[in-house]
Amino acid sequence: MKSLKEVLNEQSKRLQEPQFYRFQVFVNGNEKKDIVGMAWLKEGQRIYTIKLWTFLAEKFFLLPSKEDQAKYLIMTREPVKAEKSKKKYHWNIVGNAKANPVNGVIELNFDLIGKTTYMSIYPDESKSDLAQRIPDDVLEAA
Repeated sequence: MKSLKEVLNEQSKRLQEPQFYRFQVFVNGNEKKDIVGMAWLKEGQRIYTIKLWTFLAEKFFLLPSKEDQAKYLIMTREPVKAEKSKKKYHWNIVGNAKANPVNGVIELNFDLIGKTTYMSIYPDESKSDLAQRIPDDVLEAA
């Protein structure tokens, strides 16, 4: 039987672990959607981290617009190389997005990809091992 201290330590550890929500990124197929990536949102944050299977080495960020909550910017970031810079990252705009709550999606428009990609606004509840895994670099989200 566990001591009270052990039980409290376990509960405290679970509370300290960040909660992540996973969202499907897809393109519309004929009768089913074709999943092309995943997005993650850390609890309490507003910036989504997106991974597309086509660009596995790249990480994209979906940032909400300050003026309109239905609009977003799709961005990448790279570390600033200047030693004297106060900024940690240089952000690059690579597209835009707009929420479509009627269809339950955010329409992602990447500048160099001619096909509209969609992200579900509802967290993915699937239990597959691949979908449940959170990439290590997502933990470094903005």
